[in-house]
Amino acid sequence: MEHLLQYAWKHKLFPLKPLQTTTGESVEVIDPGLHNRNAGPDFFNAKLKIDDTMWVGNVEIHSRSSDWMRHGHDRDSNYDSVILHVAETIDADIFRTNGEPIPQLAFTCSDSVRRHYDELRCADSYPCCHPVLPALSRLTIHGWLTALQTERLQQKAALIQERLTRYNNHWEDVFFITLARGYGFGVNGDSFERWACTLPFRALDKHRDDARQMEAFFFGQAGLLEETTDEDEYYLHLQKEYRYLQRKFGFTRSLDANNWRFLRMRPDNFPTIRLAQLAWLYGAHTALFSRLMEAKTTDEVHELLATRTSAYWEFHYVFGKPSPRKEKAMGKRSIDLLIIN
Repeated sequence: MEHLLQYAWKHKLFPLKPLQTTTGESVEVIDPGLHNRNAGPDFFNAKLKIDDTMWVGNVEIHSRSSDWMRHGHDRDSNYDSVILHVAETIDADIFRTNGEPIPQLAFTCSDSVRRHYDELRCADSYPCCHPVLPALSRLTIHGWLTALQTERLQQKAALIQERLTRYNNHWEDVFFITLARGYGFGVNGDSFERWACTLPFRALDKHRDDARQMEAFFFGQAGLLEETTDEDEYYLHLQKEYRYLQRKFGFTRSLDANNWRFLRMRPDNFPTIRLAQLAWLYGAHTALFSRLMEAKTTDEVHELLATRTSAYWEFHYVFGKPSPRKEKAMGKRSIDLLIIN
């Protein structure tokens, strides 16, 4: 049942009546969010208008609202960012870890949605809409794909323009924030963008020639240097460097470690590895955006975006847990995705 509700939410297949929370507040779904198939809430970065207030956050979906407690979300701070809980049956009030109540929406699917969902789920061919395509003219399909491409480019351009306005048209900073979001590869994209927006770039520029201080900046701002341990010398060194840099430049950390998703991910895509690669890339290249704009071929872009890590990460995927040696270079397919995005 939860899968059906997630499908309906993702595609905005709502009942033909005004949506309201259980307490009578109107709900308008501006953007259902990014469907998350890993650990954490079901939809990231949803945009909802509840009464007259615009909310941006996560959405969790269950068959019954009491599943919130049964799954332990009331004790998990990863779910404190949920702005709306959706369930077919509302049989309990739900709360964040600090006791704040979370708005709930009773959501049921029509018989036609259930029927079509079952047909698509059981279809042998891929894509599931394959039987419909031969009935469409080439002109229709071409026009549809062209419109999708144009809309995608317009959305990306609008996001970059927003960042430019926020950072006083500083293209290098905006480029790095956009690149960092790409390093999240979907699941951690929002976290990487929020993290990059906390970086004190001018302070970073003063320490670009020191690889360890770059990692101290990056992992410290990511909230990954907060543990108390006496077992990992490298970790303790980064922790000490980060605290020194905090005092020197007077900046504060604004991202918590629980923002990062590790569960059901390939180790090469762990946020720790991606952060180490970004630290190496930022330290290895000054004026990276300008150099990319001057590149004439994709091979030149590949060469500029090729990364590796410091020696520590050749033997680790996370702090304090050694692993067999492996060079953590960004793969060609991953760089292709970065270029596309």
